[in-house]
Amino acid sequence: MGINPSFASPDTLDKFYISGRKMWPDLGELQNLKFDRSRVPDEVVQFMRSTSLNEYGVAHYVGSYLRSYHDDFKLRMWSAIWAAEEYVHYLVLRRMLEGLGEPLTDEDFEGLERGDFVTSYSQYFDNILVSPGIDRRMVQLIFGVIQEFSAVIAYTAAAEKCNVPEMEVLFKRIAKDETRHFRFNQVALESLCETCGEENRALIWPQFRAIWGDLQMPQEHIPYFSENAIGTELYTGLWSGELRSRMILRMTQYFKKFRPDKAKPAIAG
Repeated sequence: MGINPSFASPDTLDKFYISGRKMWPDLGELQNLKFDRSRVPDEVVQFMRSTSLNEYGVAHYVGSYLRSYHDDFKLRMWSAIWAAEEYVHYLVLRRMLEGLGEPLTDEDFEGLERGDFVTSYSQYFDNILVSPGIDRRMVQLIFGVIQEFSAVIAYTAAAEKCNVPEMEVLFKRIAKDETRHFRFNQVALESLCETCGEENRALIWPQFRAIWGDLQMPQEHIPYFSENAIGTELYTGLWSGELRSRMILRMTQYFKKFRPDKAKPAIAG
């Protein structure tokens, strides 16, 4: 017997997929980008190098989504959509790096592609569970809310610091796309709450706190990132105090409504 689906209607997938298709109407225009490297801070270039590889790493990361979503067909379909859209971000960032004269290298690709991700991430995921009986879809969606909003903040920070208007536009477009990913995880989590039962619903707040207290972004589980100092610390290093506060406030305010002492959460506006 299958598990209860997170949401019944395909309209949710349709909505997010269609809006995503409109985000990047012509990727061909990115083939011959040229930017003034002297205007772009080194920390932004390093961020781009790290993040382009991270976005390329979806072939590693999507496996955890598929395992967590098990036989929830629509969430598994979302995994495929999400992976393809993150690959678009990698493609845009790679072209931007090439436009700066800072292309990714064969060593970069080899280091990421051969990285042992599954074992390390699976151990991390198992260790952060607040209950052995928690719905794994729920855990993945909670992590997804945090992960995707951190991407919004990261690309917003890069846009603020790149000093090149054409690059700023592209960073902001990626941030807007990541905002859509963030919203999907919220919508799916809230829909799952409608069928997951009170016991699982009561675990959302403590599970958020467990992840938040030991947040390890996916690239932390591939040695190449730590060996080259291009992991999470670099990812968050661009964040201003205002952006850090925005991240903290948005996450804590959102998840507080799932505390067991709160009323059943309403769908976020």
